[in-house]
Amino acid sequence: MVSLLSTAVTVCGTFALARIAYNTASLLWIHFLRPSQLHRYLHATPSSWALATGSSDGIGLELARELLAQGFNVFLHGRNEAKLKGVKQSLQQSHPTRLIEIIVADASDSNLDYTTIAHRVASPPDGGILTVLINCVGGITTSPMFAPLDELPGSAIDENIAINARFPTRLTSTLLPILKRNSPALIVNAGSYAGIFGMPYIATYTSTKAYVHTFTRALRAEVECTGAGGEGGVEVMGSLIFDTATAKNETEGGGLGFMRVSARDCARGMLGRAGCGETLVAPDWRHWVTANVMLCLPESVARRAVYPELRKRREEEREKLEKQE
Repeated sequence: MVSLLSTAVTVCGTFALARIAYNTASLLWIHFLRPSQLHRYLHATPSSWALATGSSDGIGLELARELLAQGFNVFLHGRNEAKLKGVKQSLQQSHPTRLIEIIVADASDSNLDYTTIAHRVASPPDGGILTVLINCVGGITTSPMFAPLDELPGSAIDENIAINARFPTRLTSTLLPILKRNSPALIVNAGSYAGIFGMPYIATYTSTKAYVHTFTRALRAEVECTGAGGEGGVEVMGSLIFDTATAKNETEGGGLGFMRVSARDCARGMLGRAGCGETLVAPDWRHWVTANVMLCLPESVARRAVYPELRKRREEEREKLEKQE
């Protein structure tokens, strides 16, 4: 009996060490050693275009900026036309040789005409082709951002689900034939580690991100099963984003300090992971480390670890709203 127990402990220990070694090697390779394969989707002739949704600010804006820097022409998407025009003007000054177009569409609109969007991106003004789709629009759109589910109006919940889940699904469905035709092509869906952990006061948001993860896995499996995936086809991947500094995530001195990532670094990481072979991957090593440390903890311990931060953000938001009244 003792011998059997000793053997079991040895086997489990060996397996655990092998797993740690594999994870460490994967971290080093994906985040530090492996060169980006984004150029695979930059066709020399005709020109290559990328559509970055939610690109009027935050991570979406930085994605557009990085795509332009990497040689792509870009479709900017948002629902505020004036804001998009301002962003276009600013980016055009930084990248005068690139072409930039705007697409105004409200992601929460249940009657949105996706066919019109497809027609726009399928026929760029210079005769180029769409090869990259970044589904980045979304976030915590409820007001207030941090609140128990039973305190949120139904309309706010519906809007959050529509923007984070329905819009990227419908848009991808409509544009997928175009991307298949223009392969090799890339689809990147903005996910979140919050969709794995589940966070208090943002229940709708975390649930939609869990949907995005499953949608990404299923879509990748589907394109591979139908022969449309692989290196020469459509690559589908998702980014597991964690604490990132954006206007919506504005807690000064809050978050995870050094482990908080800038929107620009997050965007560069999302694009840099292209071609890595993983379906869901963190855009930055700090996100990977932070999340995996939490995933190693017992669930009850991990949950209690995040409660103080979410409570803090909720209280800060309530104080801010009270001052505005």
